[in-house]
Formats: sequence, structure tokens, C-alpha cells
Amino acid sequence: MFNNLALMMVMMWPFIPMFLIELHFAVDFWRRFGLWTYLFIFIEWLPIAFVLYSFREPILYHEVALGVPLFVLGITAVSAGIALHAWTAKLLGIKATIGFTELKPDNEAEKQALITSGPFSVVRHPSYWAHTSIITGIFLITGIIAVGIVAVIDLGITYFITTELEDKELIARFGDQYREYQRQVPKFFPKLKLTNEKNTATMPQAVCSAGCAFSIMAPIKTNIPQTTVTIETPVLHPEL
Repeated sequence: MFNNLALMMVMMWPFIPMFLIELHFAVDFWRRFGLWTYLFIFIEWLPIAFVLYSFREPILYHEVALGVPLFVLGITAVSAGIALHAWTAKLLGIKATIGFTELKPDNEAEKQALITSGPFSVVRHPSYWAHTSIITGIFLITGIIAVGIVAVIDLGITYFITTELEDKELIARFGDQYREYQRQVPKFFPKLKLTNEKNTATMPQAVCSAGCAFSIMAPIKTNIPQTTVTIETPVLHPEL
């Protein structure tokens, strides 16, 4: 069962980068064809899937035993990826999720507002995080090394090619609004904010306490004027 899952993942994966890269690299070209774009890219993918299926035995031959903890982690990663995909699809809408708004951007009914809430407030491309998480999870479940290689390749293509092309297309659609969004939100990896508000808030109090303690221990100075008291003692003259 796990071998079939791994083989399905390896065979289906090429369609994702093929569609995304071709669409964003030549979006004006594909807009001429509209919905036919999906069929054309599907036809391109078919011979690749056939070749991968033909070599299924060597593809599935190399595997590694990862153990129960990583198996559970894999199920968690797949579940999280599916949930994240559903969340982003809900925010974007199905048509934007499958790329239809790139093919039909000028149609008034298909105009899309720039979404910056939810997972889009953390990274600009959370949908790609979702499918990377799914592929990685399938590798942890199956232990098939080919799936792990696909996960690494997918991450590299997504970060260095797909997101760059999509950013350019979104700048063309949203202009300065998206440029400002780029400045505020990272592309793929979330920003880690290391702040210690508790220590920052209590520091003045600690300094004050130390200062108060120091002031108690320090000598007390007063403004009382100093007075000099002269005591005259009688001089005794011995009798001659």
C-alpha cells in the first residue's frame, strides 16, 4: 500500500511544477487559450508519468526504515499540509487556487483582492508550504528514497523559481500594494521574532530595586551646617 502511495506521489508531482512554471513564465501566452491550458499541460505530463511508471521497480527499490516516531510525524505533516491547503483555498477561492485568476485576470467577475490575512500574514506563499509538507510527510510514511529526493527538488524549485515567477506576476496585477506586502512579509520562510517582553518589562523595576538598595547602603549626606564649639579651659598658675 505504501509503495503505491509513493509511486502515485512520484508520478503526479511533475504536473505541479510544470503547470506553475509554464503558467507564470508565459502567462500572456497561456491566456490566449484559457481553460485549454489545463488540457495542454496535462498532455505534456502524460509521457513523463508513463516513463516514471515504467521505471517503478527501481524507483521503489531503495527505501529506508525510519521508525514509528517519524511515521507518526509523517502522518502529522500530511494532515497539516492538507489542512493548510484547505485554509488557503478558502481564503483565495478555488479559482485562484487552481490558477484560473491568472488566466482570466481582466474579467470583472474574477477580480481577486490581495489576501494578506491568515497564513498569508506569515509567509507570502503558504500554499507551497502545504504541498511541500505533504510530499515530505509521504516520504516519512513510506521511507521511499525517491519520494525524499522529490521533496528536496520540490523545495528548491518552489523557492528559487516558482515563487519568484509568481511574485512578478502578482506585482503586475497588484502593483505597489504587492510591493509593500513584499517588504512586510517574507516569501517562504517565516521570520523568527526573538523578543523577551517579560525581562524587558521587569528590568526597570530591577534597576530601581538595586538603586534603592544602593541608596540605603550609601552614606547619608545632610545640609546641616557644621558648627565649631570652642571650649576655653582655665589656666592654672602655680603659686610662687
